[in-house]
Amino acid sequence: MEPTPNPDAPSPKADVVRLRVEVYDALADAKGLKTREQQAARHGINKTHMSLIYNGHKGAGLALALRMAQDLGTTVEALFGRRAS
Repeated sequence: MEPTPNPDAPSPKADVVRLRVEVYDALADAKGLKTREQQAARHGINKTHMSLIYNGHKGAGLALALRMAQDLGTTVEALFGRRAS
């Protein structure tokens, strides 16, 4: 027998961690990363993946979030934040 879903439980998509674009832009600019292609190359991903993360259409896994933060000299907490859907 399957458990009955809790109607009061938040949707898995209701609590999304998203790139803080204004923080990312300032830090990337300071490192000379002006284009999505430069940013993607620095983080070891392709330009499409970088654009999807930047525009909020895709999240970054933990390993990538850590790498992005390290590449920019900051913390994951500073670079990513929660948003309600």
